[in-house]
Order: sequence, then structure tokens, then C-alpha cells
Amino acid sequence: MTTSLTHSSPSPGAPRWMRVLLVLSLALNLLVAGLLIGDALTGGGPGRGPRPAEMALGPVAQALDPADRRAILGTLRGHPGLRPLGREERIAGLQEIAAAARAEPFDQDRLRAALAHQAERMAGAAEAVQEALLARLSAMTPEERAAFADRLLTWRSR
Repeated sequence: MTTSLTHSSPSPGAPRWMRVLLVLSLALNLLVAGLLIGDALTGGGPGRGPRPAEMALGPVAQALDPADRRAILGTLRGHPGLRPLGREERIAGLQEIAAAARAEPFDQDRLRAALAHQAERMAGAAEAVQEALLARLSAMTPEERAAFADRLLTWRSR
């Protein structure tokens, strides 16, 4: 009597727990990005500590004069690429990521495309912040830029 053992071949790609971890990590990143963009667009409230957008810029935001920080945030409020996603858009993006992660057989290209869509939005936001900062620094006098550079270099010693 002959018995044949059949081995199921392992599915290519990362293990399921790694895919779930990736999706959770992305969700957390999207939450942080949403908070940063939302706070930059709404301006926060009086008496608050540093805004998340300011914290994201780290020492650069701290080295800016308060008027310059406000001007940069004002520029960002009007930027069309920083408009907050509507509830339906947010849900649709997350649903596509979740569906791609659950798909059997796993379609790595589908998940890559869903993640790339989110990454493009975050990259666009980062580019808008960088352009606003560059525009503000370009409008400064040489003395103002030098003072900014001095504050930037002494930020860690405060």
C-alpha cells in the first residue's frame, strides 16, 4: 500500500502576522499624519502647547519666530493638497488596505498600490510644509535668516 504525503507549498510573501502588523503600523501613521494636517488646517486653540505640525518640524519650528510659524501655518491652511479627507474617503482608503491584506491569494501588488496611495498623500503634505518653509525663509532679510540659523543651531542647548 502506497501512501503519498502531500505538502502544501508555503504562500509567497510575508507571514500573516507581519501583514497585520504592517496594516496596523500604517493605520497609526495615517492617524498621526491626519492629526498633523488637521491641526495645521484648524490652527488649534488658544493656550495650547506646540501644535503637532510644529512638533513634526522639531527644531526648525522652534527656531522660527512665532510670527513666522503663524505665517507658515496660515499658508498651509489654504493649501488644497492639505485638505482633510472626508470620512468616506478615509474609510474607503482603510477598507482597500484591509481588503488587500485579507485577500486570498494574497496580492502584494494590490496592497502596495493601496499603501502607495496613502504614502503619496503624506508625501504631498510634507512637500507642502517644505515649500511653505522655503517661501518664508526666502522672504526673510539676510539678518532674519541669520538669526533663524543661530536659533536653529542653539536649539539643543536650551
